Order: sequence, then C-alpha cells, then structure tokens
Amino acid sequence: MFFGHPEIAFLIGLGALLPDLDREYWFIPSQDYRDEQLHRALFHNVFIMALAYLMSPFLSLGVFLHALLDSFTTVKDRGVEWFWPVTRFVKRGRKDANGNNEPLDPKEHVYFYQEDPKGLLENPDPELRQLGGRPVPWRRTYGMALNSQLLDRGFLFGSIAIMVIWLFASGGTHLAIPLASFPQFVRYLFDRYFRIWVGYVSIVIIFVAGELDRRYRAKLLRVPGLTFMKIPILAVGILCFLYFVFLSLTGILTNLKAIATDWVSILLVALVVALLCPILAKWQTRDGRIATV
Repeated sequence: MFFGHPEIAFLIGLGALLPDLDREYWFIPSQDYRDEQLHRALFHNVFIMALAYLMSPFLSLGVFLHALLDSFTTVKDRGVEWFWPVTRFVKRGRKDANGNNEPLDPKEHVYFYQEDPKGLLENPDPELRQLGGRPVPWRRTYGMALNSQLLDRGFLFGSIAIMVIWLFASGGTHLAIPLASFPQFVRYLFDRYFRIWVGYVSIVIIFVAGELDRRYRAKLLRVPGLTFMKIPILAVGILCFLYFVFLSLTGILTNLKAIATDWVSILLVALVVALLCPILAKWQTRDGRIATV
C-alpha cells in the first residue's frame, strides 16, 4: 500500500480468503466432512497455492499467509495439512490417545507417535469435531499459539487502519485521482481493479451461501425460511468466481508462458521431491524396522 501498489494488497487479501472455503458447508456431507477432516486440508495446501499462482503470485501469497497463520495454532485447532492429500498414508499411532503402547500391525511400518486425545477431537470448533469411533491423527502442522478471534480481529482492523492512514495522510496526492474528488476516486478504484472486486464478490457470496445453512443448524438464523436461498446464492457465487477466472485469463497465459520457459527445472524439482519421500520411508523401514512421523 505504501509503495503505491494497492492492487498487490487487494490480491493478497483475496487469496487469504480462499482457504476457508473448505469449512463445513452444507454442500459437503457433514459425516464425510467430519470423518475426513477436510477443513484446513482441502484448500490449505501447496497445490491450491500453485493453482492460485497461475492467476497471480500475489493471490498465491495470500493463500500461503493464511495457511501459515493457521499453522501457528494449538492442537485444539489441529494445524494445517500443507501437502494434503499425499500425506495421509499414515493411519495409526504407536501410542493410543492415553499414551499406552498399541500392538503393531505387521503390514504397517510407519506410524504417528500418538493418536489424538479424545478430548481434543470432541471439543474444537464444530467443523473439526470428531465424535465417537477411533481417533485418527492426520498429518497436521502444529504451532504454539492459539489463533483466537481477538488475533483475527487484530489483523483485520490493523490492516484497515493502515489503509486508511495511507489514503488520507497525504490527502490522496500520491494517487492518480486525489481524494478531494471522492466520486471520481471511487470510479477510479472500480475501473482499475474491477477484476479483483469480482473475485471478492464471488468469495463473499459463496461464504454467505454456506453461512445461511450453518446458522440455521446452530439456530442462529433469525429468519429460518431463508435457507432455501442457499442454492441460488451458491450458484451466483460460483458463476462470479468463474467470471473472475475468465478475467484472469491473460495473466494465467502469461504465467504459464513464464513457467514453460523453465519447465525442465520445475519438473526435476517435482520429481526429486516426489521420489525422495518414498525412498526415505523405505530406507527408514528397511529390514522390518518401524518408523515414526
């Protein structure tokens, strides 16, 4: 913002909204969602960052920063699965939820250290709750700080305050259209960043579609009859997002061209990483040894 490129800030902000589209919304069956624990996995991973990069590196940076902040949460929020779905091949812990040794399976050679305690699975946010059955530890990245509403709001209002100071401190003289002509200034922002606004509108509409059902189930919706609107609202949101992708086609083609100029290096890196993981697992479990992650 301070260096005169607000579009970068807007794109990072838009990218930061994308990961939470994988929350427990009505269009994902609740039981499947809870059994598979899709939140902080489905859209919180490096593959989504790669897809976002095609539209804009700054959009991808926003996704990355969101996932990074979510990593610094306690086990109550279960961290982030950076490499979902390729990191879910480990299904058992060497110790149970109470810290007692579990019998080893002759077919399994790679284990988690300990399965998630039942209390942590039954008491987090609703979309992360797992009731009954055997606790299954996913490959989450755990951090050291609880990302509470207070911290979330601190980032939100702090960012807004910085933008307001940037806009008004010098009377808008650093902008192409001074703030003195406010209607002209608003038109300037709309015209210059139309594509970005379409992206924001699409994400907000999709969130609204999900929140209608969430609030209805939680008995927080003042007008329960409004839930019938969730399907048309979702459809409008998806159409808006597709329009945002269409408006980004030029950038996508440019980024694909840039990637194509060095595709050999990119392919080599992907192959090395893809091969290194199973080779390391095989080495660690040679001669029937047990490995722990």
